[in-house]
This record gives sequence, structure tokens and C-alpha cells, in this order.
Amino acid sequence: MKKTIQFLSLLTIGATLFTSCKKDPVVEDNDNEVITTMQLRFVPLGGGTTVTYAYDDADGPGGAAPTKQTITLAPNKSYNVTLTLLNKTANPITDITTDINGAEAIAHRFYFASTANSNITISSLNNDPNGVELGTSSTWSTGAIATGKTTVTLRHYGGNPPGKAIADLVTSTKSSTDIEVQFDTVIQ
Repeated sequence: MKKTIQFLSLLTIGATLFTSCKKDPVVEDNDNEVITTMQLRFVPLGGGTTVTYAYDDADGPGGAAPTKQTITLAPNKSYNVTLTLLNKTANPITDITTDINGAEAIAHRFYFASTANSNITISSLNNDPNGVELGTSSTWSTGAIATGKTTVTLRHYGGNPPGKAIADLVTSTKSSTDIEVQFDTVIQ
């Protein structure tokens, strides 16, 4: 009887040690962002007036309809452009750009697509710490007078670590869309 009790005690201790040593499942703390506002600030190279254009859905999905400004630029000009993203549903309002430029840079990437008739070329995107385009800053160059559209898409690469790579397209299955806005553009 004494040996049975000792055996059961050892079995209980072994089971306790085994279950207490199991690793907890990996929890991804890299969720998609809540973004209600996208602002694009255009600083003309060589001088001129700085302008900001925005998409704003201040109450988030549902509720009031979002507002979106038409981007109007001068012909044959280049602009340094910086993006700002806000979450206006938070109190106080949260600047999401701070995280995207910092700790979450390797998990995010902006993609820009202008229609051929827009006469806008987007280049010189800033990079994340791994040398992959991030896109919170860029250069936009305009051609002749035109009307078109430019889509700005922020893709979120989940995972720990994220698997973002230089060759990833906006349609990469490794990522999901945090926000996508199609701006009307006018060069005049």
C-alpha cells in the first residue's frame, strides 16, 4: 500500500511538472489598426504653399458618411508628401502614424497606384528598418494638366515576426488592408 501511495504521489508530481512546463500558445499582438483619418501633406519642392488633403470618417465604420477631398496640384511640379493616420474614435485622438513609423514599421507598407491619365508619378518612398518600402513619406511629381485617381493603401503584415518583403504586391496574401482610399486628383 505504501508503494502504491508513493507511486501515485510521484505520478501526480510528474503530471504537475509536465503541465506547468507547457509553453503558452503564441499570441499575436500585431492587430490591424483602427484608422478613421488619412491626411496627405504636400510640400512643394522649390517653394510654394504647403497643402493638406484628407479622407475622414471621424465616427468610424457605419454612422455618418466619410468625407474625402480632391487632391489638386500644380502641373510639372514635385512635392514631398507625408502621411498622417488618426483614430478619432479614441479619446484622446490617437496618431497611428507614430507606431507605424516606429515599432510597427516592419509590419506595415503603403502602396500607391495612380491611374495613367492622372499624370502623377510617386517615388522615393521611405523604408522600414529592414530596407523594405514603408511609404509614410514619398515624392509626388506631376506632369501636364490632367484629371485622374490615386489610390493609397496601407497593408498590415501580421505574424511574429511579420513576413513583409520587397517583392510583396498590394495583393499579397501575407497582408491585410488597414485602410484604402481612392482620391480624385486634378492637375491644374
